[in-house]
Amino acid sequence: MANVRLATEEDIPRILGLYHELTIHLSQVEMSRSPSPDDVREVFAEICADPRHELFVAEEGGEVVGTVILLIVPNLSHSATPWALVENLIVGEKYRREGYGRMLLEHVIARAKEKGCHRIELCSDLRRKEAHQLYSSVGFEASAYGFRIYF
Repeated sequence: MANVRLATEEDIPRILGLYHELTIHLSQVEMSRSPSPDDVREVFAEICADPRHELFVAEEGGEVVGTVILLIVPNLSHSATPWALVENLIVGEKYRREGYGRMLLEHVIARAKEKGCHRIELCSDLRRKEAHQLYSSVGFEASAYGFRIYF
């Protein structure tokens, strides 16, 4: 039975493998770095220590099949209610179209509501049409333009 849980240090290799499947654009900063296993563990520890940063994995039969990050952002507008950001949603290629992406999104939507957020948002590369269909199916609306600068 599939479940969503917080990631552990043991999940790092699989999470990094999933991120490799997601990569569409590499910035100059990314291409100039080659983090060591110690660097990666240090960043993972920072994520775990931050109560506003949650890294989840979807697991099926003991195997990590997907991952997502939820960030809760404190906010003074909107009656001083926080908002949430979804990042790095990825399901392994052989597990796509089986409901794991939906499960991860429903999980982070519920968490954002629990945290009192007034909205949740995500950005997606324009080329990821199939992902956009998933986002729409769980209630996300393409309601704004996104702008980025890659360094």
